[in-house]
Formats: sequence, structure tokens, C-alpha cells
Amino acid sequence: MSKAVAKAWLQTQANPEYRFQVFNVGNVRRCLNLLKSFRDSKFRLASVKAIPDLGVRPTEDYQGFYVWSSDLESLKTLHQYFVRHRFETSWIW
Repeated sequence: MSKAVAKAWLQTQANPEYRFQVFNVGNVRRCLNLLKSFRDSKFRLASVKAIPDLGVRPTEDYQGFYVWSSDLESLKTLHQYFVRHRFETSWIW
């Protein structure tokens, strides 16, 4: 009984989340601040629409950062933006 209740609660509360990592960024703090401004629609990136639930976090060694969102299509567009500007990235997972 308790497993069924827990399963039902998790299915209603859980949201799909997609993420990727950007490696070897020169100034991580600047990139994080730009992405947070992009999320808040204060800064625009060419051909990428704002992602309201965008999350960003630096890696443990401050050599890159993680980006995540529940909007897969917008995240793919943002990923392509980084690839087009020659950043090293991981796959979206």
C-alpha cells in the first residue's frame, strides 16, 4: 500500500529534466551571470528564446558549468548555440 502511494506521489511530482555540461570556459562566473540574465530575459542570445526554468551551476573545479531545464527543445537550441561558438560540451542527458 505504501509503495503504491509513494509511486503515485512521485509520478505527480516528478518532472523530466535535461542537462548538459560546458567544459573549459575562461571566466565561469561571467558565463553564469550571463546565463542567469538570459533566463530572466535581461540578456538575449542570437536565435535562442529565453528559458524560464533554466538552471546553471559551476562544476566542482570551476573549469566549466552545468546547464539544465525541463524544456528539451529550448535546451537543444541553447546547446547548439554553444557548439556553434566552439565551446566544448557534453551530450544532453
